[in-house]
Amino acid sequence: MKSDGTRMRYASHLPIKGVGAAGQARIRDSHVILIGMGGLGCAAAQYLVSSGVGKLTMCDFDTVVESNLARQILYRSQDLGRLKVEVAKESLHILNPETNLELETQRMDDTRMLSSFPACDFVLDASDNYGTRLAVNRVCLSLGKPWLMASCIRMEGQLMLLRPDQPENACYRCTYGQAPDTLEDCPGAGIFAPVAGVVGTSAAHFALACLAGLSVPVGLHLLDATNWDWQTLKPKRNPDCQDCGKRS
Repeated sequence: MKSDGTRMRYASHLPIKGVGAAGQARIRDSHVILIGMGGLGCAAAQYLVSSGVGKLTMCDFDTVVESNLARQILYRSQDLGRLKVEVAKESLHILNPETNLELETQRMDDTRMLSSFPACDFVLDASDNYGTRLAVNRVCLSLGKPWLMASCIRMEGQLMLLRPDQPENACYRCTYGQAPDTLEDCPGAGIFAPVAGVVGTSAAHFALACLAGLSVPVGLHLLDATNWDWQTLKPKRNPDCQDCGKRS
């Protein structure tokens, strides 16, 4: 910890078995890349920053529109038309000025991922399309980077921690296969605003626990918010997967 003030800020973490001062120091020294600053990303970013992540790179090329405001809670009416990442940086800096906040305003493709991911410790994908997630999967496999997939729609949420250092586990492509020709989105299918907050906050929990050195369960975690039910599935690795099939 840097100072008495810093120790006080994170004092609630210090008594937790498996976290303590050493785990909090690991969080402080970590760099997380967060892809997507929608409802999931806004919720996740707040807990990553408030919990003391040392560096957060936020990636999003979109601007704030009125339909975002119900669930993307870093933004206000006066922010309409502004880049989401710029507005988020202002809010998050007030929340915790100790976190180094960086912005990426271009679409994250393989080239940008290969350039930026080597310097980070964890990737949190809160984007809204399979193509981006498949690209994250490819690049994280090639670099051995742990990452988390988070998604939500209607009254449903999904979380999946992926660990390339554990080759016995399924990768993202093993679980989901090819990107579909069509993909439902929040404007088309709807999203109950608190569901984005629940899943985004849970994504921050997974990321922070992993960074602190806690044991975090792999697998696919499914939220049915209508019946308030969480299920965990254990997808099987596909030995013929074109992304991870050559891993030993």
